[in-house]
Amino acid sequence: MTQLASITNNHLALKCEMCGHQSMIAVQHLIARLGRDISVHQVVPKLRCAGCGAKGKATFVITYVGASGTAMLGARQSGSGD
Repeated sequence: MTQLASITNNHLALKCEMCGHQSMIAVQHLIARLGRDISVHQVVPKLRCAGCGAKGKATFVITYVGASGTAMLGARQSGSGD
């Protein structure tokens, strides 16, 4: 499970399964409200859709917002022919 503390420079891209509303929330904002030691999988069920009010019905993608070169370094996989 991915801890918020390990993705502090990222955002969560969320999509409500009920109404299709989409939004992004900065992980720093979640850390301020819920703490560093909570996992993304623990956070998502606590979130409420701003579109329809459904709680815990979102799918998510962890999204890096910033310098794409830095993001690519984090995406590197060992054993990929390096």
